[in-house]
Amino acid sequence: MRRRRKTITFIVVISAIVVVFIGIYIQGIFKDLSKDNNVVKNTATNQTNQDEKTKKQVEAPAKKEQKQEKSEGYAINLSNGKSVNAVYETKNGDKIFKELSPAGTNTVYSISPSGKNMIVYDEKVQGIILIDINGNKQDLSNMQYTASNGTVITRDAQISSQSNYVWCSSPKFIDENNIAYISQLPWLGKSTKYVWIETIANKNHVLVQGIEGEDVKLDKITDKGLTVISDGKTVYLTPDGSVSE
Repeated sequence: MRRRRKTITFIVVISAIVVVFIGIYIQGIFKDLSKDNNVVKNTATNQTNQDEKTKKQVEAPAKKEQKQEKSEGYAINLSNGKSVNAVYETKNGDKIFKELSPAGTNTVYSISPSGKNMIVYDEKVQGIILIDINGNKQDLSNMQYTASNGTVITRDAQISSQSNYVWCSSPKFIDENNIAYISQLPWLGKSTKYVWIETIANKNHVLVQGIEGEDVKLDKITDKGLTVISDGKTVYLTPDGSVSE
């Protein structure tokens, strides 16, 4: 009987020890799980914070760049009833003409070397509109021509009587103060084209000597002057009217 009680007591003690160890082991597992969850949670939180920080760092320069560069424009109403925009961009407070929009209008235009002026060709009336970077507009059109015999021929009358006559076309800047354009003037009965220069300040129109042809085109400005292609021959025109090859 005594031996039996000792056996039972021993079993109870061993069982208690086992229970205690099991409890400690389980508690350790829960602590490890809790710790792992915290690590995962902290890692996710840190990653989210880092992503937000990176996003802000990327957005900041973009917003700054957007603030420094923006495009706006001045509306120009043409004689055909359409409206175009002389688009300029602002960089660090400085305005520069960029283009004419919408591009699909096929309206001829030219921007001065400084980007501060633009001329737009009003095709229906064969006129030239000058607009400066502040939105001020001038009509640079040649409204009349006085023949050598004193006869005055007006633009509107000539175009009205001969619709295919080239009074003025394809205007381009030569420099900041002078523009060139193509015309059949000074002749009314010939199809030959010539180049004229207009000085913006006084709106004086001068015929260029040495350039004529059935097919005359004004191209880009180079160090030699404005490129002119007359019946396949390339020459260069300077603001004073000089022509060189």
